[in-house]
Amino acid sequence: RCNANRAVLCRTKRRIYGRTYPVSLVYPNGGSIRIRFHEPRIILQIPPDLNDCSPEERQKRLLRRAPQSRLTLQEQIEDTFDQEAYSFLLKKN
Repeated sequence: RCNANRAVLCRTKRRIYGRTYPVSLVYPNGGSIRIRFHEPRIILQIPPDLNDCSPEERQKRLLRRAPQSRLTLQEQIEDTFDQEAYSFLLKKN
């Protein structure tokens, strides 16, 4: 009898897979395969193993993963508004 475990072990026997998109999966060594993915992407890259990298390369990759601080822009408000220049617009005729 078929159950949920069977669906995990075998492939979907359909020509058109519902809600999946063909995607190229690229390994760190440069090899690639075609897979079905739930999001429409062209390429998925598997990140390289940091244990196999040189210490300099590992440090670069870890710095790229760290959150970057955002620059805060401070707006300078000019207080050169002259109310008398616009008083003729506010007077009732």
